[in-house]
Parts: sequence; structure tokens; C-alpha cells
Amino acid sequence: MNSVVITGDDLTIEDVCAVADGKANVMLSDNAEFWRKIEASRKFLEDYIATGVPTYGVTTDFGDSCHNQISVDKAGELQRVICTYHGIGLGKKFSREVGRAVILARLNGNVKGGHSAIRPILAKKMLELLQKDVIPVIPELGSVGASGDLTPLSYLAAVIMGKRSVYYKGKIVDTAVAFKAEHIEPLLIEAKEGLAIMNGTSVMTAVACLCWKKAERLANISDFLTAVTSEITRGKDTPFVKKVSEIKNHRGQMASAAYVYNIIKDSKRVWRYEDFLKNEIENLGEKKFIAQQNKIQDRYSIRCAPQITGVYRDTLDFSRNLITEELNSANDNPLVDIDEGRLYNTGNFYGGHICAACDYMRTALANIADLSDKQAEVIIDGKFNGLTENLIPFTAPNHERAGLRLGFKAAQITISALRGEAATFCFPVSLTSAPTEALNQDKVSMGTISARKWAEQIEIVFLQFATHLLAAMQAVDLAGLDDFAPFTKKVHSEVRKLSAFVEDDRELDKEAEAVCEWLKATPLFN
Repeated sequence: MNSVVITGDDLTIEDVCAVADGKANVMLSDNAEFWRKIEASRKFLEDYIATGVPTYGVTTDFGDSCHNQISVDKAGELQRVICTYHGIGLGKKFSREVGRAVILARLNGNVKGGHSAIRPILAKKMLELLQKDVIPVIPELGSVGASGDLTPLSYLAAVIMGKRSVYYKGKIVDTAVAFKAEHIEPLLIEAKEGLAIMNGTSVMTAVACLCWKKAERLANISDFLTAVTSEITRGKDTPFVKKVSEIKNHRGQMASAAYVYNIIKDSKRVWRYEDFLKNEIENLGEKKFIAQQNKIQDRYSIRCAPQITGVYRDTLDFSRNLITEELNSANDNPLVDIDEGRLYNTGNFYGGHICAACDYMRTALANIADLSDKQAEVIIDGKFNGLTENLIPFTAPNHERAGLRLGFKAAQITISALRGEAATFCFPVSLTSAPTEALNQDKVSMGTISARKWAEQIEIVFLQFATHLLAAMQAVDLAGLDDFAPFTKKVHSEVRKLSAFVEDDRELDKEAEAVCEWLKATPLFN
């Protein structure tokens, strides 16, 4: 099993996903300078507050109450107070996997450069939770994402102290029960450490990391659906030729076109454009007009697909950068700078970049969901592809089931319904900011809500693509599998293990859900 080494500087989305899924071990850096900075920043903080200077959230109350100063001897208790009163997260709970990602992201941010001024023992305690797989149960609702994820991260702080509940060995149990079983000693958080844990963007960032990896897979699935739609409809190769996208310039379009072309180049059903002209177009000769039987251009849902999924791929790249930068940031408040000997009261806890990444991704994802809906119409409606209406088996008028087969009629409605659902997630969540906390938090990011909405939308689109794929494989069988591309045949073989050809109508709900889970896991779309 691979190991992820925490330094505060170079964690990747892939690292987060591997740790979340339990596919990688975690350790803290053994670099001497790494630990020197953590220890030096802690000493700086302790010396600083000992002077009696009011220090936000350490020797003062929080937010709009920061005019209330306390003595240094109350600093530890104050941190335990903030953890306690933020125990008002509501709604359903984040999964164990998200919880693991949250701890990893928080640990990485808290050790970066020593800026969070936590004690080394606190960093090691977070690591211990990951290593022994004792994971906070965190409610999804309660963060506006701009004093960070205060309320959801209070559940991590509470667990460190042995309170609230955890995921442990497949169950939700009291933290004290899991700690006793794993011989974990609770750790009281001390001066500044409640803020260090809670006053940051690690919940939204963790959710965004896990979303991003799933969303990356949807790009390849979308491009495959374009390829197979081109095959089913006897399309042309022109839109996917390398030179076309090079002329346009966008890297996402180039990647999308190349993915499709690498499939259809080995298909006997997609025309090389010059061969299409030679074989399917009547020569005008001396005539003044011909109504050609075949159109020389495909529909936009095929011909413009690289320009649509290309936007999605470019948005993936853009959002990856924002998420990765946030993941490797010091994002609590206040922050310590031991090089300059300064303490900064600032707003790095503001989740605007994560909110933006997730807002952009939801719009791009809704567009490829819409593309899927249009491609499904082209293959299910028999008027456009030379196959049967609703992809029913070829049925003679005198067949006993004639008129009793409706095939994929309802599946198309479901695809359109899911497309509509996906579109409802497009409103930019950042614009729902409203003042709260006595007007101190008067402009907030809403980043955690944005990330959660992206996670919900991704699940819907996977279901839509699975339903679309069932229809596509039915069309492949009707058209004749032999002439399709080798990759299409591989996909067909795997799907047919989960769902047989629809001869007479049957319920397809469980089969679509099984194909959905397969799409999430199959290496074919890595």
C-alpha cells in the first residue's frame, strides 16, 4: 500500500481520494525543519499572548464578540467552548470516506509552515485517528463556508477530545467506546487549537476533492457516449479529426476529440468523410439540383460534442488547480509568521475558491448531461438512425407481441428527467451569501453548500449516463455488434453481464442502478 507523507505543501486530489478509500497509509514528514517550524510557531504564539496583547480567538471571544478579552489562563477553556457551542450541525451525515478526507485536509493545512501554531501532539493525534480509522461523524448542514467550516469541523475537534460519535469498524459508536478499543487517549485542545481545527476550509475542500475525481471519470464516459452515438447513426469522422481541434486551440476540445477518434477510427460504421462522399452522395453531374438522401453533416449533438465536453474537460483542469491550491493552504485565523515575527488576523478561511470551482463544475456538468439527453433522443427515436422506434426488437406486423413492445420509451423520459434535475444545480451558490453572526460574517462564501450540491449532481448524472448507456447497447445489438469498434464491444460485453438485451419489455430500474455502480468503478473509463 502506498504512503502519503503530510508536509503541508504537496497533497494531491489523488492522495485525498486514496486515503479516503483506505488505499493509502498516512504519515507526517520526518523532516527536522518541518517540525522546527511547528514547534517555533507554537512558542511564538505562547510568548505573544503572555504579553497581554489581545489575540483574536485566543484571548478574545469570537467573531463580533472579539471585543471581549480574557486572561491567558482561560485560553484553553475558550477553545473548548467554541467546540461545544458549534455542536449544532444538522441533517444527514457525511460518509466515513468524506470524514477521512476531512481529517487529512485539516491536518495538511494545520501543519503547513507552522502557521496554525498548533502543538505537535495535536498533529499526531489527527494522524492517529486516520491510522486507527476512528473517524468523526460530521453532519452535512451548518456551514456558510466563511469563517471556514466552523460547525462541521467542531465534530473533529470534539472527537479529538473523546466526545461525540465516530465511524468505527462499520458502525457509528460513541467516541469514548472507539478510543477505549483502540487505546487512544483523548487530547484536550488548548490555546488557539480550536480555531486551528475549526476555522478553515477542510470540509468543503475534502468534498470537492472526492467530487473532482468522480467528475473526471464522467468526461471519458461522455466522450464514449458520443463515439457510440456516432457509430449507431453512421456518422462521419470529421468532427474528431485532430487538425479540427488544433485550429480551435482549446486543450479540452483536443482531448475530447482525440478520445472519441481513438474509438471510432477502428469502427466500420463511422464514415471517413471522403469515403462517405464517394459512396453515399449522388453526383450532381449536369443536374441543377439534387435532394440528397444523405446529409453531409451530423447533428450538433455529435458534430459539436468535442466543443461541449471540451469545455467540461477545461473546467476540470481549472477547478483542479483551485482545489489543489486550497488543499495546500494555511486557511485558519489568526496565522503566525515566524520568519517575520508577526501574527496576522486575516480571512484565509474564506472558501471562495472552492465555491467557485464547484459552481463552475456544476454548470459544465449540466451541459454534458444535456448533451447526453440529446444524443439519447437520436438513438432512441427510430426516425433518425434506421433502427426501430424506441429501440424495440425488429417485430413483424403479424408477431404475437406486435404493438405490445414499447422498449426504451420510458427510459428516454427518465434520461430527460435526470437531465432536468442536473440543470437545477447550476445556480451559483456563491450568490446566496447573506450576512450572519451579528453582521461580522457579512459576506460569506457558501463553499461547503456548493461542494455538497456538486456531489448530489454527480450522482444524478451517473444515473443518467447509465440509462443512456443501456439504450446505446440496445441500439448496438439492433444495428449488429460485429461492425462496431473494439472498445465499444468491450463496453457492450461488460454491460451485458448486468443487463440483457430487451426483447419483451421489463423493469430496468435495478439494471440501470447496477450499470451506474459499474460506471463508477470500471477501469475502462479511467
